[in-house]
Amino acid sequence: MKMKNNLDEMQEQELLKIEHNGCWLAFWLLLLSMIVQSIAFGGMSFKTLAGEWTVFMILALYLAFACARRGIWDRRIPMNNKANMIVSLIAAAVLGLFNAVMIFRHYQKPVGTLIATALTVVITFIICFATLTLMMKHTEKRKAIMEAEPADADEL
Repeated sequence: MKMKNNLDEMQEQELLKIEHNGCWLAFWLLLLSMIVQSIAFGGMSFKTLAGEWTVFMILALYLAFACARRGIWDRRIPMNNKANMIVSLIAAAVLGLFNAVMIFRHYQKPVGTLIATALTVVITFIICFATLTLMMKHTEKRKAIMEAEPADADEL
């Protein structure tokens, strides 16, 4: 059963803005919460973070695939390899730093920590860049398909 929308256009836009901000607030706070818990409690087991991690990944995958399906990349980041490289480097650096803190805290071995961190950074960069590039190609295809379709079915 469909309910009647009691909002005017301005209220609808405001509600969409509120929902948008709430979604991103939840996304980033959930990620921050998992990072802080992992660092503060000395590398919690996956069982402890499984619920939060599952919700975070479902939200992240939904946002990524829903946008790609509609031919939307990002509001501010351009859809090109340079941007993909920068984002991948940032992701690799953040994960590398997190990994370095966790490994050094647990093992107290600087050389091993450095090697593990370097591997984490390289692997994360490669996976992130490849994923972003594949998503970019898919988004470009979807965007081209959507722009090629007639605006109104009555024109046929």
